Parts: sequence; C-alpha cells; structure tokens
Amino acid sequence: MEQIFEYDVAFSFLAKDENITFQLNDALKGSLKTFLYSEQQKRLAGTDGEATFASVFGQKSCSMVILYREDWGTTPWTRIEETSIRNRAYESGYDFALLMPLDKPPTKPKWFPQNRLWIGFERWGIKGAAAVIEARVQELGGTLHRETLEERAARHERETEFKREREAALNSYEGVAAFENAIEKTRIGIRDGIERINRGRKLNRLAFRGMPQPNGPCAVTGLRYALTMQGRALYSNTLEGASSDATIWKNGFPWPGALNFDEPQKYRTLKFDLDYLPTQAYAWQTLDQDGAFSPEELADEILKWYLDNGGDPA
Repeated sequence: MEQIFEYDVAFSFLAKDENITFQLNDALKGSLKTFLYSEQQKRLAGTDGEATFASVFGQKSCSMVILYREDWGTTPWTRIEETSIRNRAYESGYDFALLMPLDKPPTKPKWFPQNRLWIGFERWGIKGAAAVIEARVQELGGTLHRETLEERAARHERETEFKREREAALNSYEGVAAFENAIEKTRIGIRDGIERINRGRKLNRLAFRGMPQPNGPCAVTGLRYALTMQGRALYSNTLEGASSDATIWKNGFPWPGALNFDEPQKYRTLKFDLDYLPTQAYAWQTLDQDGAFSPEELADEILKWYLDNGGDPA
C-alpha cells in the first residue's frame, strides 16, 4: 500500500546555513510541501521537540535534504535528525536522502553511500538545487504542485518585502548597534577560543591582546605571524561603509605602543559583513565561505583560519 507523506521534503541543516535553506525552501514552496523548522516552530511550540523531529525525518517526509558540513550531526537537533535518517535507511535504504555538501572542498558523512546523489550547490545554485529535489520527489512517487498565479505573486511579494525589510534593518540605529555588539561578541569568542586551544597545549600557546574599549580591535600572537581583528561603523544610523576583517601580518602588527623594526605588512585578510536574514536575525557573512555565522561561530572560523595560515609557531 502506497504511503502518504505529510511532507514532500524536509531540510536538515546547521544554524549557519539557515539563510541558504530559507532560499531553497522558498524556491520549492510552490511545488512541494516542505518542512523547515524555522517556519513550523510556532505550530510546534509546546510539543516534544525530539519526538517531533524523529517522526518528521523518520516517517513523515517523502524525501529529505541534508545541507552538510563536517560538524553536522554534532549539534543537539542535527544529532537527532542523523539518528532518525540512519534508522530509516537501515529499514528502507537511502533513496529518500539527498546530500548537499557545503564545505570547500565538499565532504560527506562516512556512512553515506558513495553512489548516492549529491547536489553540487556551488555549481547549481538555488534554482538548480530545487530542480534536483523536485526530480527526486517525483522519482519517489511524489507529485509536483503547479504554482498558481496567486502563489507566484505571493512569492514575489515576500521577496520584495524582505528586500525592503533587510535594507531598513541594515540602515538603522539598531543595525549599527547589532554590528557593534557582534564585533564585541566575536572578540570575546576569539579570547575564549584561545583558552580552549591552550588547554590542550604545553608548548606553542597562543596569546590574546584586546583594546580596553568595547568592540575595539584585538590581536592574537603565538605563531610566526600575528592576527588582528577589528570592525568599524562610519555612521550611527547606517552600516553603509562599515568595515570588518581579520588580518594576518608579517613583520609584527600595528598596535598602539608596539615597537616594530620593520613596517608591518598584510599577509592575508578575511573580510566579513553583518547581514540581516529572513529569520529576522543579524549574522556574519564572509566572502570566502557560504553560510551565516553567529559571533561565536565566526570567532572559531577566524582562529581555524589563523592556525592554518599563521605559519610555524613563533
């Protein structure tokens, strides 16, 4: 007897990839019944979250898309989702699962079969990925819903409304305050991250240096080159012209009172900007990586980037 599913596709993803998932979900709304927790949370409030997620990913969805990074499966919710997916695969195989690797270079879970379909997001983008998902649902016996004129108009209205909302959020006193708060939290995250690194080291320990003012620049030393992180908003009511970056320096680093025998030279720079997401939250976006990052997540990314590019221990 053919099974009737409540959802055509469910998404499993890390918080940093919520923006990508929102775009993908919106591209599929006109043709498929989708499960995206961020959109369902009001309806699911007060329910047993673990049981709900287990049933959605284990039974109620015809297919599911895993937006995969190496740390997927390590957070509380993705761990529950991984268990449900693997249990279902044990019973019926992996035909229902689609993997979308987001790391560069792409990675996959060790348990995911080599011959299963991957979605190359960097190559296909949102529209291409949506087309692959629609094709998979049809292969599994699902039926695409033809988007009506009214639904298409509503989708365009949502896109236009969000663009206006995003522009207003980034050009406001609240946006500048969010930027300065994010810089300070990132600085604290870098300091805390150094403490975590040093717990496992007896030699080659890193050191943190921060300016006394809130959301001021900070520096990290301990490798051959030094790292600085800073952010600056030019105006009090708009993020126009705001700049934020982490820079690795040769020949010392610029710092008040520091004595450098040679002029410090920029070696590598990682730029990041504060963005406003469809979830109505502010988050960091980097030019080198897909995904949205909380200040704590960005701090970890900066330190990993420094460990990879800062040279041998000093």
